[in-house]
Amino acid sequence: MKLTVEWLKEFVRTDAAADEIGHTLTMLGMELERMEESPLGPVLDFKVTPNRGDCLSVLGVARELCAKDAARYRPTDLMRECVNGFALGDEEETAVGAGVEVLDPDLCPRYGARLFRGLAPAQSSERIQGRLLACGMRPINVIVDMTNYVMLELGQPLHAFDLDLLAGSKVVVRRPRPGETLKTLDGIERKLGPDMLMICDADRPVAVAGVMGGEDSEVSGSTKNLLLESAHFDPRSIRRTRKALGLSTDASYRFERYVDPEGVVRALNRFALLVRKDTGTEPVNGVLDVYARPPERKPAKVRPSRWNLVLGVEVPEAAAATGLQALGCRVTEENGSLVATPPSWRADLRREDDFVEEIGRLWGYEKIPESLPIGSTLQGGETPEPALTSRVKRAMLRLGFTEVINHTFGDLSPLDADGERVRLRNPVAPESALLRCSLLPGLAACAARNRGRPLFLFEAGKVFLNGREFPALGFLMSGRLLEEHWENKESPAADLAAAKGMVDLLGELLRRPFEFQANDDKRFHRHRQAKVLAGGRELGLFGQVLPEVADGLHVREDAMMGELDLEAILSVPEATPRYRPISPFPAIRRDMAMAISSKVPYSELESAVREAAGETLERIWLFDVYEGEGIEQGKHSLGIAMLLRHPERTLTDEEANDVRERAFRALEALGATRR
Repeated sequence: MKLTVEWLKEFVRTDAAADEIGHTLTMLGMELERMEESPLGPVLDFKVTPNRGDCLSVLGVARELCAKDAARYRPTDLMRECVNGFALGDEEETAVGAGVEVLDPDLCPRYGARLFRGLAPAQSSERIQGRLLACGMRPINVIVDMTNYVMLELGQPLHAFDLDLLAGSKVVVRRPRPGETLKTLDGIERKLGPDMLMICDADRPVAVAGVMGGEDSEVSGSTKNLLLESAHFDPRSIRRTRKALGLSTDASYRFERYVDPEGVVRALNRFALLVRKDTGTEPVNGVLDVYARPPERKPAKVRPSRWNLVLGVEVPEAAAATGLQALGCRVTEENGSLVATPPSWRADLRREDDFVEEIGRLWGYEKIPESLPIGSTLQGGETPEPALTSRVKRAMLRLGFTEVINHTFGDLSPLDADGERVRLRNPVAPESALLRCSLLPGLAACAARNRGRPLFLFEAGKVFLNGREFPALGFLMSGRLLEEHWENKESPAADLAAAKGMVDLLGELLRRPFEFQANDDKRFHRHRQAKVLAGGRELGLFGQVLPEVADGLHVREDAMMGELDLEAILSVPEATPRYRPISPFPAIRRDMAMAISSKVPYSELESAVREAAGETLERIWLFDVYEGEGIEQGKHSLGIAMLLRHPERTLTDEEANDVRERAFRALEALGATRR
């Protein structure tokens, strides 16, 4: 919000310099961002919080200064006249020559208008033009300039219609009919939604209420007769319409922050006085004023004990009452408490603490003593779900992965999981219209931006699918497993085995041993993917992205990706770690070679060997796989090694051979033949 100091001093009588005024406004909660120089003197540019639409005007700022320090900032005759509504004496009469009808009083509680005849567009005075330029507005003609001037001065947006272009010389405030459109002043044909509020004549829409006028009723050089609009619109309606149309104007900025309904006629009168002074044109006698639903202003009880507790300083009751009255509140005393009713321009004052904040502002934040917070706190700690997420992140970092964080909003992707998506009601952009159903698209986007280098990425975050919101872990592996080194120039690339090994290690770190089964997810290579399970429950999947999917997302074709449901992992009981002393006795290795159908999962073979070998089996691993000459088609030759150790004595060769024999018989039961 910009305003010139000389304009402000028309409303408040003070000898304060511009920087002192700026400091006072900052301490009132309107931070001074910069101070500029103009031909009219200093210009203050300050920030107004969204709940203080009443401060988007010279009048609003003057009110604040007078309330803060009545001795330093005193109202001028112009401000007193403003408070009295710039009365012209004809406000009780109804103007003749046009009509106003409000069909949606919920969205337009008050609509006022004045008529002007013989007011031709001309140049406004140098004073008006200078103030508009200093405040960042471009002068156009006396009609447009005066509407902008009154908006900056009083905070009430105005809009001028060419009365001769309004069918039936009538204004109808209503929602649009099906199929109605409007070409706005920017020359764009707008499609109108059923919940938008329109200003119409007897036949068609002529303006988007509170946002922008229409081209068909625009004031031009040939305009002779004028209908000037001043209204109070529902802030939520204006905000929804503005967002839906992608329009933002000075008028909508104020209307969606609340405009004083009691200032509607005041702004019309101020426009009339300014026009009379600059052009000599008088308004048509009377006002068109439809005030269907005056807003209810509810009083609130404000207790001294409450404001002293919240502010941390004792404010005398008399000072609190004086401050609230200075802001325009009606204040009475009841059983040792104040009962305050907010003024018409302060829709943000609803609860007791709202008034407490006002007492603190006027008493002075600088008077509130600094003190350390006191109180008792409970012992901190994480609930199970965040605790598991933290463990997963630490585990992935230990495994050499780098964490990434992507946005929760996104668009459709070939890596999306199957299921019902959640669509946003008011998306920021079309490409951010859905809540993510998988972490894989975000990881793929990160990989695309870093293509050409080895990548080991993970993300832990919430996903939304089929009415569920749950935490998940996604990971991506791409490129060489080891850094390039003179002794190891040909490091293997990440593949299905590497991905399985990583997931296996993750399960060990989480103390939840994972199992693996074949999978058929359409996003991954048919024979290079697996399903992850634990305790009979499916936890997730991983695999190599399909080449056509990888190419479309600009990801390496050999990229391995996977996703685990952390909520499902949390439901699997954690294995209790057991202490096992280190055996001082030597281990014995025994190898087994066999031919078996390639359709039998290795996990079944390993489970059979573990069960048959018993407690002496310390470790088992697959060290050789062969297919080709000498092996029947549909089978492969596997080499499995066992490391055997007894905790209390040295195993004999006979005992080790007996363990191997039991393991062989268990494998033969699955269809294996010895080699």
